[in-house]
Amino acid sequence: MADHKKELKDTIEKAFKEQFTASQLWALTRLAKYVRLRARHNGAFNNLMNELFSYATFRQVIKTKQNGEKYPGLQITVNGEEVSEEEEE
Repeated sequence: MADHKKELKDTIEKAFKEQFTASQLWALTRLAKYVRLRARHNGAFNNLMNELFSYATFRQVIKTKQNGEKYPGLQITVNGEEVSEEEEE
Protein backbone atom coordinates (compact mmCIF):
# COMPACT_ATOMS: atom_id res chain seq x y z
CA MET A 1 0.00 0.00 0.00
CA ALA A 2 1.39 3.40 -0.95
CA ASP A 3 2.45 5.66 1.94
CA HIS A 4 -0.33 8.20 1.32
CA LYS A 5 -2.96 5.45 1.30
CA LYS A 6 -1.62 4.00 4.55
CA GLU A 7 -1.60 7.47 6.12
CA LEU A 8 -5.23 8.01 5.03
CA LYS A 9 -6.24 4.60 6.39
CA ASP A 10 -4.52 5.37 9.72
CA THR A 11 -6.23 8.77 9.90
CA ILE A 12 -9.66 7.22 9.30
CA GLU A 13 -9.07 4.46 11.86
CA LYS A 14 -7.93 7.03 14.45
CA ALA A 15 -10.93 9.33 13.84
CA PHE A 16 -13.56 6.59 13.61
CA LYS A 17 -12.98 3.86 16.16
CA GLU A 18 -16.11 1.91 15.18
CA GLN A 19 -16.76 0.17 11.88
CA PHE A 20 -18.91 2.20 9.47
CA THR A 21 -22.45 1.09 8.73
CA ALA A 22 -23.45 0.48 5.11
CA SER A 23 -25.43 3.74 5.19
CA GLN A 24 -22.40 5.69 6.44
CA LEU A 25 -20.19 4.14 3.76
CA TRP A 26 -22.70 5.10 1.06
CA ALA A 27 -22.78 8.68 2.36
CA LEU A 28 -18.97 8.80 2.41
CA THR A 29 -18.83 7.35 -1.10
CA ARG A 30 -21.35 9.86 -2.44
CA LEU A 31 -19.39 12.70 -0.84
CA ALA A 32 -16.10 11.46 -2.32
CA LYS A 33 -17.62 11.10 -5.79
CA TYR A 34 -19.18 14.55 -5.63
CA VAL A 35 -15.94 16.14 -4.46
CA ARG A 36 -13.99 14.36 -7.20
CA LEU A 37 -16.37 15.62 -9.89
CA ARG A 38 -17.40 19.07 -8.67
CA ALA A 39 -14.90 20.54 -6.21
CA ARG A 40 -11.80 20.75 -8.33
CA HIS A 41 -10.09 23.58 -6.45
CA ASN A 42 -9.68 24.55 -2.80
CA GLY A 43 -12.32 27.29 -2.85
CA ALA A 44 -14.97 25.00 -4.32
CA PHE A 45 -14.10 22.29 -1.81
CA ASN A 46 -14.29 24.69 1.15
CA ASN A 47 -17.60 26.14 -0.06
CA LEU A 48 -19.09 22.66 -0.44
CA MET A 49 -17.92 21.48 2.97
CA ASN A 50 -19.12 24.71 4.64
CA GLU A 51 -22.55 24.19 3.09
CA LEU A 52 -22.76 20.49 4.05
CA PHE A 53 -21.38 20.86 7.57
CA SER A 54 -22.86 24.11 8.89
CA TYR A 55 -21.37 23.54 12.37
CA ALA A 56 -17.84 23.71 10.96
CA THR A 57 -15.78 26.25 9.04
CA PHE A 58 -13.41 25.10 6.31
CA ARG A 59 -10.93 27.67 5.03
CA GLN A 60 -7.68 27.92 3.19
CA VAL A 61 -4.63 29.12 5.12
CA ILE A 62 -1.05 29.60 4.06
CA LYS A 63 1.23 27.00 5.63
CA THR A 64 5.02 26.95 5.71
CA LYS A 65 7.14 23.85 5.29
CA GLN A 66 10.25 23.40 7.43
CA ASN A 67 12.36 24.52 4.47
CA GLY A 68 10.46 27.85 4.36
CA GLU A 69 8.38 27.03 1.28
CA LYS A 70 4.79 28.28 1.50
CA TYR A 71 1.76 26.30 0.31
CA PRO A 72 -2.05 26.44 0.62
CA GLY A 73 -3.29 24.42 3.58
CA LEU A 74 -6.67 23.62 5.07
CA GLN A 75 -7.95 24.74 8.46
CA ILE A 76 -11.17 23.39 9.98
CA THR A 77 -12.85 25.05 12.95
CA VAL A 78 -15.47 23.19 14.99
CA ASN A 79 -16.89 24.71 18.18
CA GLY A 80 -14.05 27.23 18.29
CA GLU A 81 -11.35 24.56 18.01
CA GLU A 82 -9.08 25.08 15.00
CA VAL A 83 -7.37 22.12 13.43
CA SER A 84 -4.95 22.42 10.52
CA GLU A 85 -3.70 19.60 8.40
CA GLU A 86 -0.25 18.26 9.09
CA GLU A 87 2.63 19.58 7.01
CA GLU A 88 2.67 18.05 3.55
CA GLU A 89 5.80 16.25 2.55
